[in-house]
Amino acid sequence: MEKTDTKHYFDKILASQTFTNKEVLKGLLCYLYESSKNGLTVKEMDIALDYFKRGKEFISGDDTIVRVNVHKLRSLLEAYYLEEGKKDSIVFEIPKGNYSLKFVKKGQATMKNIRKRTRFGFIYVILIISILVNVILLFRSGIFSKDYKNPVWKGYAESGKPVYITLGDPFFFRVNDSIPETVIVRDITVNSTDELKGNKSYSITTKNPKLSKLTYPYFSTSNVWPLPDLISVFAKSNTEIRLQALSEMNAEDMKRNNSIFIANINSFRYIDKFLEQTSIRLHTNPKLIIVNNGKDSMVFSVPEFVHGYYMDYAFMVKVPGPHNNIITIMGDFHGSGIKGLTSYITNPSSLMKFENMVKKDYGKFPEYFEIIVKVVSYDYADFKTEIIYFNPLKTN
Repeated sequence: MEKTDTKHYFDKILASQTFTNKEVLKGLLCYLYESSKNGLTVKEMDIALDYFKRGKEFISGDDTIVRVNVHKLRSLLEAYYLEEGKKDSIVFEIPKGNYSLKFVKKGQATMKNIRKRTRFGFIYVILIISILVNVILLFRSGIFSKDYKNPVWKGYAESGKPVYITLGDPFFFRVNDSIPETVIVRDITVNSTDELKGNKSYSITTKNPKLSKLTYPYFSTSNVWPLPDLISVFAKSNTEIRLQALSEMNAEDMKRNNSIFIANINSFRYIDKFLEQTSIRLHTNPKLIIVNNGKDSMVFSVPEFVHGYYMDYAFMVKVPGPHNNIITIMGDFHGSGIKGLTSYITNPSSLMKFENMVKKDYGKFPEYFEIIVKVVSYDYADFKTEIIYFNPLKTN
């Protein structure tokens, strides 16, 4: 391919709206373009030393600047070809696992998907497919009879209102300093814009770095694991489900709507305020779930990091909302806890066992309650779930 062929399309990319104000990424693209034209195969170390001016002490495992920015550039190119560059006959790409820029005719492009990136991303495409398959299989298999009432979710189904399932997305923020470069930061002590403004820890390389909230939700896969089980339960009662991210809602929404909140405890933000009418309290450092209801005082702890075999704990509280609505909150620290809990309270066999146990102890299954389960886990997979605490909650 002639160099003049690529130069026209390359200049078009640099002048595009997609790359406006993306000076660091445009510079990186120019560096990769010149290297490719000169027949050079660049590696991570080359980019770190030549473009980002890191010293020879650069260690890939400790400094992610190259990988982060190449990922951003790859994503930006995909966005460009989705809109402004969709008619370009030559495609510039950075193949996965590679740091070299390739330019090929459009029909030969190796980007498997130059596609729209939905707000929730690829994982939600897989999730929706999984949900549909699960629901179809459940109905065809006849596991649930039409008359069966799940005591845990009965109130939601009978209300006739939509159920808002809210997934907690951890609070990430950008730190812009004077290099210039952007660092994406996650700190479990910072879970809101107000906490970010009040935190004095982020004077990275300048006295006044620009701090800003990440403008799109970022999800852990563990947050979406319970959805197929939950949606399969509501589907058979024709209850409308609405999915949303915690960053997209406010406390007023949760006060008025029938809500189910699912999250890693480190990303609860203001949701823990709804636990005040329960016996459960949370502590993120160290990682603790605490129960103190006047009769029993229990502390359940999990390690900071897990690998292989470990115990995870999950809790669930179902409380009345202030506007004749229902609020359910589910949380854990390592993902397998919520997965085990959700499976236990939606699977007909374990649910029946749970229901009989509660009725035996309390005479009936209460509308509102709090529960803690212990989940035997291995590498984030749930193997055995056991209820270790259950308490009915009184309503005013």
